[in-house]
Amino acid sequence: MSAGWVGLRSHCYWRGEVNQRLLTMEASPLWVMELVQHLHVLELTTQGPGFLRLNERLNAWIAQCGLQQGVLHLTCLHTSASLTINENADPRVLRDLTAWMQAVVPQDGLGPADGGGQRHPYQHDDEGPDDMPAHIRTALTAQTMSLSVDQGRLLLGIWQAVYLWEHRSQGSNRRVACHLIGSLRTELPSQQAPRTHAATPQTLLNLRNSERINQAIQDRFDPQAWESSDGVDTEVDLLIDRLHQISDEPS
Repeated sequence: MSAGWVGLRSHCYWRGEVNQRLLTMEASPLWVMELVQHLHVLELTTQGPGFLRLNERLNAWIAQCGLQQGVLHLTCLHTSASLTINENADPRVLRDLTAWMQAVVPQDGLGPADGGGQRHPYQHDDEGPDDMPAHIRTALTAQTMSLSVDQGRLLLGIWQAVYLWEHRSQGSNRRVACHLIGSLRTELPSQQAPRTHAATPQTLLNLRNSERINQAIQDRFDPQAWESSDGVDTEVDLLIDRLHQISDEPS
C-alpha cells in the first residue's frame, strides 16, 4: 500500500505501510494526495556584499516539481553568507541593513575594542580582513529557513522577499540546498477507488471508548510527573500502556 492521504467526504486519513488496519467508514474516496519530495542545489554568483533575491528562482523550480502544497527548507551551504526574509519593494531598507551591519561588524580585520579602547586584529585572517567579519555576520543572521508552499508558489507576505545575503567583500559562487516536501493531488478513477467497509456497532463502541480513554489521559496528564517520580511509571503511563494493549487486540 503506497503512502498518501485518502480524502473522504468528511475526513482525511493517513494511509501507509505502518497503518494497514485502518477502517474507512460510511464514505467514498474522492482523491488521493501523494506525498513527494525533491532535493536541488541552487547555484548562485554574487557580485560582492549585499542581497541577491531568490523568489523568482525558487518559484520557477517549485513549478517544475509540480507540487501544489508543502514545505520548502533552504540551507545556505557556506559560513560567510546567509539567508533572510525582508522588504521587497523599497531598496533603502536593504541599504540601511547593509549600513547597520557594517557599523556593528566592520570589515577592517579588527575586533571589538577592549577595556582600554584598543581594537586588535582577528586571529582568523587567512583570506583577508573581511574573512572573520563575514563569519560573525553569518552567526548573527540565519543559514536555514523553512517556507510554506501553496498553489505551487512560496507563501509570502506582499512585501516579503527571500534573499541570499553575501558577507564577503568580493563576489563568490554560492550554493543553497532546496528540499521540497509536498503533495500532488490527483483524482481517483471510480474503478480504482479503495474498498471501504461499513462500521459495525462494535467498531463504533471501540472508537467511543478510545475517545473516553484519551480524555481520561489528558485530564490526568502531569508534564512534571516523570521527573517527580524518578522514572517510575505513573498512572498515566499505565493508562497509555493499556490503551496500546487494547488497540493491538484483534477485533
